[in-house]
Amino acid sequence: MLMNLLKKRQFILILMVLLPLTLFAGGKKEAEKQKDNPPAEVAADSQAAQREEIQSPVDIAARVNGIAIPLAKFNSQVEATVSQYTQQGMALQNDQMSQLRESVLNNLINQELLYQDALKKGMKVADEEIQAQMDKVKGQFKDDEEYQKALSDQGITEELLVDDLKMNIMLSRYIEEEFKPRVKITEDEEAAFYGQNPQYFSQPEQVRASHILIQVKEDADDAAKAEAKKKIEDVQKRLENGEEFSDLAREVSEGPSSKNGGDLGFFGKGQMVKPFEDAVFGMKKGEVSGIVKTQFGYHIIKLTDRKPAGMVPFDQVKGQIADHLFQTKLGKVIQDYIDTLIPGADIEKLVS
Repeated sequence: MLMNLLKKRQFILILMVLLPLTLFAGGKKEAEKQKDNPPAEVAADSQAAQREEIQSPVDIAARVNGIAIPLAKFNSQVEATVSQYTQQGMALQNDQMSQLRESVLNNLINQELLYQDALKKGMKVADEEIQAQMDKVKGQFKDDEEYQKALSDQGITEELLVDDLKMNIMLSRYIEEEFKPRVKITEDEEAAFYGQNPQYFSQPEQVRASHILIQVKEDADDAAKAEAKKKIEDVQKRLENGEEFSDLAREVSEGPSSKNGGDLGFFGKGQMVKPFEDAVFGMKKGEVSGIVKTQFGYHIIKLTDRKPAGMVPFDQVKGQIADHLFQTKLGKVIQDYIDTLIPGADIEKLVS
């Protein structure tokens, strides 16, 4: 399905999806926390002035028209992006890591260029908007001590966090007002993408099943196992005597699906533990299994429906396709505009 496309394709660092705030990007401490941080209620004009203060080169990843991109921000974004790959089971080789670092740096430079362009065009962010975002950030911590520790662990100051918040708010607004209206997706484009990319919309065979579970741990003693086995055998006899499967599941099943009459919904191979999967995929619709032992205990399974492998209908994925095409086209529109800003910009890269 389309979600496979989003999972399998390489992460593309584009401005329309703003990178995570430094505080939550998972970076490690790169510089000592500055003392006497000003409160979050810093006026926007004061923030702009602070951004122009040139820091020590050792703490800078790049400069864009004299404005420093902090090394701590760059490192945390690199780590956050690596984490995204890791979560999808992808380990980066040395050459790939170099490419990733270059992409992150270029993305931060592009963000800065677009941000400066928005400022030149007179865009502003109200203090109240920044403070509201700061309140949301701080609200995720139990107290100020935990919040300050998070800042310190990331190697950032509250000034940098405030600047990130202001940039995110302004860029989001700039993109919403200036670039999104330029992007249109037609139904013909959606249909063409669907037809040209069948690999993203294939659906493997799925089954729908209900089960009755009597729980017993694998390391339980013999007495507990015998008691659980007797319970499931009693359930089996009641089913053989004509009692309704769903009613019995609601009455005796010890799994979370009991409230739904044991219904587990549709699922494909690889989603259930092996003994359960082997049993259910070997059954016919309407058939009730014998007793199946898994790590969770004893099951009796009823196969209630089956969907053969095939293509997901276009109407079911039309919205996802439209969103994917819109985001891709929007990214190109933004990048094309940034490319017009680069020749006239003074860009200095200090990391590789």
